[in-house]
This record gives sequence, C-alpha cells and structure tokens, in this order.
Amino acid sequence: MYIHFKQHSQLSIKRIWGKTDQEVSAICYDSRKVTKESMFVCMSGENHDGHLYIKEAIVKGAAVIVGENPERLEEGSQQYPEVTFILTENARSFLANISIIFHGRVHEKIQTVGVTGTNGKTTVAAYVKSLMTNLGMPSGYIGTIGMFTSKGRIEFSQTTPTTPESIDLHSIFNQMHLQGDELASMEVTSVAIEQKRVEGITFDVAIHTNLTPEHLEFHQTFENYRKAKLKLFRQAKQAVVNMDDEGMSDEILEIFNGPVLTYSLDKNAKADVKASNLKMSEAGTVFEMVVRGESYIVRAPVFGNYNVANLLAAVCTALHSGFTVQEILPAITMLESPEGRLEVLQEYGNRNIILDYAHTPPALKNLIKEVKKMPHRRLIVMIAGIGIRDWEKMPQMAQAIEGEADEIVVSVDHPGFHDPEDIINKVLSGFKNPRAGNIHRAPTRHEGVLAALNLSSEQDLIVLTSGCINGAQLVKGERIPHSDKDIIQNYFLFEKESLGMEYVQG
Repeated sequence: MYIHFKQHSQLSIKRIWGKTDQEVSAICYDSRKVTKESMFVCMSGENHDGHLYIKEAIVKGAAVIVGENPERLEEGSQQYPEVTFILTENARSFLANISIIFHGRVHEKIQTVGVTGTNGKTTVAAYVKSLMTNLGMPSGYIGTIGMFTSKGRIEFSQTTPTTPESIDLHSIFNQMHLQGDELASMEVTSVAIEQKRVEGITFDVAIHTNLTPEHLEFHQTFENYRKAKLKLFRQAKQAVVNMDDEGMSDEILEIFNGPVLTYSLDKNAKADVKASNLKMSEAGTVFEMVVRGESYIVRAPVFGNYNVANLLAAVCTALHSGFTVQEILPAITMLESPEGRLEVLQEYGNRNIILDYAHTPPALKNLIKEVKKMPHRRLIVMIAGIGIRDWEKMPQMAQAIEGEADEIVVSVDHPGFHDPEDIINKVLSGFKNPRAGNIHRAPTRHEGVLAALNLSSEQDLIVLTSGCINGAQLVKGERIPHSDKDIIQNYFLFEKESLGMEYVQG
C-alpha cells in the first residue's frame, strides 16, 4: 500500500526524515516479524524499547521506522538515508491510526461491540457473538479465549492476554469481513484502552458488566482503573449498562449521551431488561424476563445467576441492533457458552470437573456460590496467584475461598519473571490458618491440576479456577504450552491403564 504520510493528520507526525511517502507492505511492532517494505513502529514496554531494534528491522527490509525518540531516529536517518524515519507524539496512537488506514477502515464495514468490566467480559462477548449469529447476523469474537469468525477459530498467536495490539486487531476485523461476518464482539480491557489499542474506533455498542479492583499493577489506583473503563463509552454510539453494579453504572448513565439499555437481576430495579424467578437444572436455567414491562419465559443453556445477567447484556445488544424479543427468544435456546467459563466436564466417571476463569475475589465467590448448588460429595478447588497481575489481590483470593471447600490447592498462573514460591506465599498470607491440613501447595499450574485430581474420588466436584489463558503459561518472557483439558485427559487415561480397569465415560 502506498501511503502519503503528510495527508493523515491523525498520525500526529512531528518530523519526517527521508521520503514523505512510501510503499508499505506490512506494519510491525515486533522486529522479528519485519519483512521487505515493512513499517516498523518502535514501542516501549515494561521490558523492551523498540528503538533498540531499529537496525535489526532495517536489515530485514523495513522501509519506514516510526518512534518517539528523536535522537535515535535522526541517528538512524543518517546511517540509512534510503529509509523513511518518522517522529510521532505517541507511537501507540500512531500504530492504531496507521492500522486503520492500512486496512481501509474495515472496522466501519462491520458492527463493533466492545465489552468492558472486571468480570464477565469473555462470557458476554461470547454470548453476543453466539446470539447475533443465531439471529442471522454472522458474528466473530475477539478476546481471552482466542479469535473466532462465525465459521471457526482464526489461527492467531496472541501477544496480549485479551485485546490484541491495534495492527493485529484490524487485521482480525479484515479476516472477519472477508469471511462474511457482519459484527465483531470483542473484549476491551482497561489496559488496552490506556495503551490506545482501540483508538480511532467508534463502537456501535459498548457494554459495561461490573467494576471491582483489578489491574492495579498497571493503573496504580482504583480511580485510574475506573477512568480508563469510562473512556470506552466516550467512543461508542450506544451503551448497555448493568444496573446491579455499583462500581460505575451511575457514572456511565450520567456521561453517556446516546441510546442506553440497562439490565438487572433485581425485579424491582428500573432497568429495561430484567430477569427473576431463576430455576437451574442440568439443562440450564429457566427464568422470567421482563423487557420494557412485557414478561416472557426464557429457557437458556446457561448456568449460574451471573451468567443469566451476562445473557441479558447480550439481549440488550440484540435489541440495540433492531431485533425483537420474539426473534431473540428462540435464538437464546441455541446459545453457545465460551470455553472455560463454568465449563462442566462430565466425561470422567462419576465426578464433575469445572473449568472457570474466575481470577478475582468477587468472581471466585460468585462461582463457588453457584457450583455448590450442584450435587457433590466433596468440593475441591484450585486457586492461583497470577504473577503478571496485581499482587495485592492474591491474599484476597485466599480469603474468598477459605472455609468454602473441603480441599484447596494453591497454585501459580503466569509467573512471569517471578519466583513461583513467592507467589504461593503471597496467596497463602490471606488464609487465617495457611498450615491447615486441607490447604496444598503446587508451584506450577500443571502440578496444581494434578494435585486437585489426586485429592478427588467418585462423586466429588473439582473446580479449577483462575487465569490460564490462550493455551499457554507466561514464564520469563516465554509462552509455555499448557492445557488443563489435556492434563485431565492424560491423568484419567493413565489411571485407566495403570489400574487395568475398564473406564466408563459418563
């Protein structure tokens, strides 16, 4: 693509060395992926400074170098006069806006739904994708569990836990559009907002689930975290707001000027869409849904009160898109839930194993409250400290589970550059009695899953929680492949072979 840089004021260019227009074949922020005629954008992170990789990018064929460090850029321009060097005010902002230009503003050719909140983002975004597809609007999903078009998974190596970097994001939008998708449902984290990964996008719908302390390792204060979340609603046409959340629902309603739909599990709330009289069975949940005063009986293949609330958010999105309740009701019955969100594995004999991403104290409390409704002999729960997240949250996870389970395994997710034993000790500090006989240590998630399984027997309920995402563990800058499901499958396969017993699937 031929780009005339001076024609695009949104790029906030301060100075250009060399040609002011160039043929650009690709845009990269990782020097290892640079190819001939690429643009390399130097971004600075916690552990790396992209300006240090300018020479490597040029050797690999970069035609344009973009950054914020004028000294390094000018020095580079003197060494490589055939290369265009661009000084910008903010490299991340530049990357977001050049990504939009490079991909022909493809995000405007589909509807975009952005979901933010401390808990529930993945489930709501997945429910929106499933519900809208069922309604005849093919939809994709972008977030923690991967990237999907309406036709299946996109092969994509995630470099961020949830919301992709802007150039990756617009590339995914393009793939969705080429596959015939009409809507993209995506998780938008507070970190992604602050890092300008979604800059330049006006979302058709922004959804708020809830707000409790999280990501304080990045935002430093809860107030900064809240302000970051609010920014999403300043770049959206329509909003969906959880009235049951006291974190920031009132403020969204105060600042947002466009059409708003609210939802609640309180039948007395002044919400547009409400659910009450919830009854859970093995097939899901039956409940009464009231939409603008009209009552309907809903049968949904979802489990847990909080997932009914998540479903209401998706219903509000469908209403914003012009669908009627009469159209929405049959589409709900075919709803698909996301992998790893109150996901029940029932194929391992007479015991149930639940996978759930609950990685905050409120989410863990809500999860345990719901799983206790299921029949079981003993409850075995694995929790984890997440090394790349807020360390002050770790002891709170212990406080949330203490006294709630028969056996507790304390493990580690994504230790990053930290010692796993330090992470476990931080979690254990939240227990009143960390030396209790039912509290067990496991320095890796792999060992944690095995420990939970070893503690279990027939009729037990095993709950594996926390932040194992994207099929990997992040250890010292490396992605180590990991799958709870593979570990579980191999465990029972080995058990079957070692015991010489016929293994009967449930």
